[in-house]
Amino acid sequence: MTVFPRASKKQFGYSITEVDRLIARARDQYTNASAQVFNWRELTSTEFSLEKGGYRVDAVDSALGKLQDTFAERELAGSTSMFFSPNSAGSKQSELEKTLVGRTIRPRGKRFTRSSVLALGYSRKQVDTLLNLIEQVIQGKAQLELSEVRALRFTLKRGGYIESQVDGFVDRLVEYLQAKRIGVGVANASHHAEQPSVGQYRESGSSDQGN
Repeated sequence: MTVFPRASKKQFGYSITEVDRLIARARDQYTNASAQVFNWRELTSTEFSLEKGGYRVDAVDSALGKLQDTFAERELAGSTSMFFSPNSAGSKQSELEKTLVGRTIRPRGKRFTRSSVLALGYSRKQVDTLLNLIEQVIQGKAQLELSEVRALRFTLKRGGYIESQVDGFVDRLVEYLQAKRIGVGVANASHHAEQPSVGQYRESGSSDQGN
């Protein structure tokens, strides 16, 4: 049974039924990798209904972030070779980078399909600002943390970008940042494993010492 702290009876929290259902799917996926009932990439854009006395929003959001990290590490770190050459054409990180760049190079205001004048969509200004930042991140000129992406909220505007397209893009962004994070970790672990420790030098009796 899922256990999250509850909001007070007068405060709104996430729907207990919806959160419990998602956690149950995650557990099924974790115990059976081939189940394909849960996609960690979609956690960032997952939304729950609000109800008084529901699960506290901050507690659930924090748990979902850790859950996403766990599933990402399990899947992406399973094939470590793709991280040793992050700039190679066949690497997962490179493929995701191309997907992101394909959007960032488009003209401002035209990076995604716009909703009709009478329909609501995500603020084009806010989304374009995010894409400008992503471009800098890819170029190594800025940093973007997973926690910042998870906290993203776009204002709804008439004639804005279609929500489903932007949500899908954000899912790819999360996957890219996860691949980058895990890839660096795997590469660093490999590097340290290849470096003999001081103890190893002493045990081998080597007189070769660094300055």
